[in-house]
Amino acid sequence: MTKTENNILLISITLCWASSYIFIKNLPQDFSSYAYLTLTCGIAALLMALIFGKQLRKLRKSTWIKGGILSVILSVNLLTEKKGISLLAPSNASFLAALTIIIVPLFMLFFKQKPSKNFMLGACIIVLGLCISTGFTISGFYSTGSFYMLASCIGSAVYTIAVDRYVKEEEPLLICIVQMIFSTIIGFFFWYMENPKTFTGIVYTRELLSNIFILAFFAKAYAYIVLMFSQKYTDAVSVTVIAATEPVITLGLSVLLPASYGGGQGVSSSSVVGAVVIAIGAVAAGLHFPKKCEKKSKG
Repeated sequence: MTKTENNILLISITLCWASSYIFIKNLPQDFSSYAYLTLTCGIAALLMALIFGKQLRKLRKSTWIKGGILSVILSVNLLTEKKGISLLAPSNASFLAALTIIIVPLFMLFFKQKPSKNFMLGACIIVLGLCISTGFTISGFYSTGSFYMLASCIGSAVYTIAVDRYVKEEEPLLICIVQMIFSTIIGFFFWYMENPKTFTGIVYTRELLSNIFILAFFAKAYAYIVLMFSQKYTDAVSVTVIAATEPVITLGLSVLLPASYGGGQGVSSSSVVGAVVIAIGAVAAGLHFPKKCEKKSKG
C-alpha cells in the first residue's frame, strides 16, 4: 500500500470521526453515555460479525487478550469523549481532541521513540492553529467539558500507541471485532448498573435511531476497521498527524450541515485562520514521511 493510498484511508476515518461530533451532539441530553457505548459498539460488532463471520474461526487466545485490553482503553476514550462533546460546541470539542498530536509523541518518549524535528515543528504549528481558532485563554480550560475532552485525548493517545503495536502482531480485522465485542459488554455492564431497564428504558425516536446507526456504521465499524489496517502499514505518528486535521473538517461540517443535524453554525475569521494554520502544520509534520508505507507483518 502506498503512502498516498494509506493517507486517503486515514482522511476518510478523520471525516467519519469529525462528523460524529455533530451526530453525538444531536443525541438527547439525557441519553446515557453507557447506552451510547453499548448500542454503537454492539451494532458495529454485529455488523462485522455478520459480514466477516468466516474470519472468526481464526481467532486466537492472544487476539482475545489484546482486543480486551484495547476495548478497556477505547471504552474510557469514548465515554469521556461523549461526555465532553455533550458539554461543548462540536468545533470546540474537536479542537481539544486534536491536542492528541502533542500527547502521542510525549508518550512515545517513554518507549525511546524520539519524534522527528519536522513533526515537532508541525505539532507546534497545529497547536498555534488551535489557539487561534478557539481564542485560547487559560481560564477557558476551567470547564467540565474541557476536562472530559482532555481525558479523552489521553485515552486516544494511549489507544493509538497500543493499536500501533498490536496490529503488527495480530490480524487487524479480528482484533477490531474483539474490541467491539468487549466494549459492548463493558458498556452494558455499567448501563445496567445505572439503569436496570437498559433497552426498555429508552424512548426510541426516528431521530435517535438514525443517529445511533450512523455512528455505529461509520464512526465505529468502518472507521476502526480501516484504522486497524492503516496502522498495520504505518506508525502512530502518521495517524496522529492526519487526525490533527479533524478540527478543519469539523468546522466545515458544522457550517455545511443543516441546523437540524447539529450544524448551521457561523464561522468567525479566527476559526478560518486557525483551520488554515492547522492544515499547514499537518503538512509540515508529514514532510519527512517516505513515499511508500513499509509493510510490516508477522511472519
